[in-house]
Amino acid sequence: MASMDPIKQSLEMSFETEKFVRLINDCRDFDELREIALLLVQQLAQQKAARAWMATRASQSENSKLEMLAELIRRSE
Repeated sequence: MASMDPIKQSLEMSFETEKFVRLINDCRDFDELREIALLLVQQLAQQKAARAWMATRASQSENSKLEMLAELIRRSE
């Protein structure tokens, strides 16, 4: 079984990226281009916030598991 590269874009993400690239390349209206840029900035900020939240939750989960394991070791001694 081949493992997936976690950094590699999914097919859906590749299509979305290509859609934005074409939209930007075809855009001739400065105000529309500004709106697209602001949308992308907001989307990036949301993704960063989601990643930070997920990393925090994963860390908390790992810490809980380690605390339970430490408690089991203490009880077995």
